[in-house]
Amino acid sequence: SDVYKRQGINAEYMGENNNYKVHQEMELTLFAINDGYVEAIIRGLRAGFLTPDVYEALKGTNSLQDFKTVLEDTDYGPYLGSEIQNVSISVLRQRLKRKLADEFQYIQVQSVEPLATFLRLMQSQYMIDNIVNIIEGVKNRVDFDYLLSQADPLGIFPELKAIKSVDPENYSELYSTVLIDTPIGQYFMKFLENVMEALNENISINEIQALFRDIQPEFIRTSLKKMWLEDFYEFCQELNPITKDFMGDILKFEADCKTIQVIYNSIGNKELSSAANRSSKRKQLCPSLGYLYPDVDKDIANVTSIEGLREAVRHIQQYREMLRDVPDPLKREEFSADVRGLDDLMYEEEVRKYSLAFEEQAHYAVFYAYMKLKEQEIRNVIWLAEMVARKLPRSNKGWNKILIPFQN
Repeated sequence: SDVYKRQGINAEYMGENNNYKVHQEMELTLFAINDGYVEAIIRGLRAGFLTPDVYEALKGTNSLQDFKTVLEDTDYGPYLGSEIQNVSISVLRQRLKRKLADEFQYIQVQSVEPLATFLRLMQSQYMIDNIVNIIEGVKNRVDFDYLLSQADPLGIFPELKAIKSVDPENYSELYSTVLIDTPIGQYFMKFLENVMEALNENISINEIQALFRDIQPEFIRTSLKKMWLEDFYEFCQELNPITKDFMGDILKFEADCKTIQVIYNSIGNKELSSAANRSSKRKQLCPSLGYLYPDVDKDIANVTSIEGLREAVRHIQQYREMLRDVPDPLKREEFSADVRGLDDLMYEEEVRKYSLAFEEQAHYAVFYAYMKLKEQEIRNVIWLAEMVARKLPRSNKGWNKILIPFQN
């Protein structure tokens, strides 16, 4: 079958080993028994994605109130009721994310192992974002209740409120008081251990505390997500062959994107591109998996220019084409609204991969793909809402800077 061909299984081997066929059929049967219902739900939810006609209607609105009215005729309608008097982009974003979080929670309630663990691992990335965003906000003296209200509903967990009583710059206390029993506690502990290992033995307590205070929240976010991605990948390797295949490809691509982003964003950054830090600091941020790993790990870690980055990934056509026309981070004049940035190109390929996950049956990648495609849809809606709020003319190329799931 096409499934076996895609898995790289030799047809002759299949003919001689009927036991393998039987094993595969048993796995599919077990999947149908344990996960068939929730898979049917997630595939049914696909019908709720906004169509190109809805996007055109959103582009034709003249105010956020009109924009909201268009969305009320979609599956988002129940979350955009008449109680919303003053429509704002912030409110729209939270309501759209609330709908996605409610769908996710319903799927979680219906799931059994190993899908339940798969979903918990999916959720961990949003928990990391919430923790880092709140830490950053508190350090900048933003009201805690406001920060909590803006947290991603997908990453809400009970211990999040306890951060209010902890010094956000005391990461050790934050771990022992708030995060120790949470799904992301293990990543935070490993992050603290990695930082401590890099310190000089003779450093004082005051110097240690000062060091932690100086750590940028984005460095924490990227480090934690690196660990999460590696953990998630390892878990997926133990799942059924179709899930392992799809999720392996998706997560390897995401890992490569994170590595390329780290190197791209560090070009010209004295702290990350200096000879002393190129190996150690970048290693903490770049995942130890992907199509670039480990073959070009050393080459890409020592990159100091956009030309060097292009050269390091030249053997993978997809990445070579992706980096061919991206602006040089050292030349700000190359950046403009008309130029697609690195993130735009990565999102485009991710949407394609997530959409393809729905073409195969009996695997967990559809749950991950649905979440990611819905996030892209929310990005689309918020982007258009901002265009409407700014009253930009339809001739502005920004109106077309969206990626519609299952259409691109």
